Amino acid sequence: MASIGDGSFSGGFLPTVRLDQETGASHFTSEDGLQVSVWGKMLTLPSNTKDGAPALAERVASLFRKKGWEGLGVLDGSYTCLIRTQEASYLVRDHHGTGPQVYYTHATFASSLMSLVEQPGFTAKPDFSALSDFLTRGYIPVPRSAFQTVEKLGAGHVLCVKDGQQYVHLLPKPIVSYEGMSEEDMLDAYGRLHRESILRRLDGHNHVGILLSGGYDSGSNLAALRAVYNGDIHSFSIGFKGDTWSELPLAKILSETYGTVHHTYEIDGHEVEALPDIIRQLGDPFVEGGLMVNYAVMKLAAEHPQDVLLGGDGNDQLFGTTGREIALSLLIKRCGLRPALKLTNRLLAGALFDRNGYPYKVKFHTDKILHVLEGDSFGFPPERLTELVHNPTWVKGWSNNRQDTSSFEAAFLQHARMADSDKTINQVILFKASKLADYFGHNLTFPYMDLDMQALIDAMPVSLRWKGEGLLAMARGRNVSKYALKRVYKPLLPEAITNRKKQGGFAPMPLFFADPSFRQTVRSTILDSKVCGDFLNRAAVERFLNRYDREAAIHQGWFWYRQNRAIQLFNLYTLALWWRQYVERG
Repeated sequence: MASIGDGSFSGGFLPTVRLDQETGASHFTSEDGLQVSVWGKMLTLPSNTKDGAPALAERVASLFRKKGWEGLGVLDGSYTCLIRTQEASYLVRDHHGTGPQVYYTHATFASSLMSLVEQPGFTAKPDFSALSDFLTRGYIPVPRSAFQTVEKLGAGHVLCVKDGQQYVHLLPKPIVSYEGMSEEDMLDAYGRLHRESILRRLDGHNHVGILLSGGYDSGSNLAALRAVYNGDIHSFSIGFKGDTWSELPLAKILSETYGTVHHTYEIDGHEVEALPDIIRQLGDPFVEGGLMVNYAVMKLAAEHPQDVLLGGDGNDQLFGTTGREIALSLLIKRCGLRPALKLTNRLLAGALFDRNGYPYKVKFHTDKILHVLEGDSFGFPPERLTELVHNPTWVKGWSNNRQDTSSFEAAFLQHARMADSDKTINQVILFKASKLADYFGHNLTFPYMDLDMQALIDAMPVSLRWKGEGLLAMARGRNVSKYALKRVYKPLLPEAITNRKKQGGFAPMPLFFADPSFRQTVRSTILDSKVCGDFLNRAAVERFLNRYDREAAIHQGWFWYRQNRAIQLFNLYTLALWWRQYVERG
């Protein structure tokens, strides 16, 4: 593995325009004018040149000469490449987008939104439609950004600038064939590839850390790590003060089983005070249920620095999620009940039912079934958001993507591709984890995201990814997710881990707003911001804040009702802080 610095840069596309700002890059310039700069880490590299960081850009240049930008698809790691020829410029992001980001306009680019905003002459205005997307989803999907005329390059994409025109291409993935392999052989290969993935990421380091949640993903990472590494391992786990939703006891069991030096931290809510710094680091406004968990564990790990940290992020989505909702959706369609379900959902969308109670639960679950291809969303439903913004046309409804209903297998794979992979893995899970790791200077890496492992999972029959005995049984919740992983690692993990119900890597969001005095600070920040007036309807926002205060005083209600309300408040607070930093430049 070759590793290059922290990866920050900004500049212009023309070969004659220098990089205004750059740190930690490997550079190569040939006699005929080919220029290559690489930021980040590469796990797989073309050979034929000497080892070491200075040779990295030269290796990439050699690969580009042989196969063009398409040839870079074989590279695994967390990186961004800039390639300039006399005819064109290319910006290339790794397959999962865990390397430096790329924000760009028609003429300039930067690895952070703040670097772009701070460039002389930057005049772009906020994109209210994109910001509405944020308030609905918790993030702004690529290629849009929070500013008009600014776009961001997605994971595994290539931006080509030629003759004054910009073209975006998908980076091809390596072609690996598993044709004719039996299921048992696939299970054997899965365990082997997992261990090899971890070895590549260790890269000979002797100061090794692991993020330990107490579930199958982190536990299997630890079991595989111990199979290939006998040195000290530091493990890091997060809990929540005063809340039963904690996996600390399970993480402790894993630590004791595999002999790690264990470190824990309990979130008490004050961590949200770091939100301004997090916003500057992330760029576009972003909120997700596990955001503060990622922040807290990265801060904890910074107190015990390691050469490399292993995370289990993204493995749920890599195998595929939401099988129960997919099964329910197919059953409802086959029974001819979809029109009735849509009517019920539409009736419950009224403000009268937007309160804690049974109708809210029905709306919550029917949303998941009817909009199964949307992926996870963290914010206001579109029908509520139209009341908060000045112009309802800024709010886009759910997409009209048609579900493949030919079979459960087809519907599952469609969801895995469109929702789990294209949206949740790259734009949510790995984005927040990698950016917060960068903030604290960690070398955080994700063994499950290895391209060889991903190719194997793509080749697996659905029954090795999501196991169930028919639609009805799966609709009732009788299924096994990540079946191949559990077949391989269940014999190696403690029963307390393998027999427990999955909890999820998110925080109880009301915890961050439990203090009435801090809620007053949040209220003032939101209402005093110019975002109330330029974008949001101040009176509607004030009604939302008043209602949150009333309900927070009761400390009762369905978990997901309270969780969603707190996420919505988190979104408004984030937007106000973001507006101050990026629009008002305060």
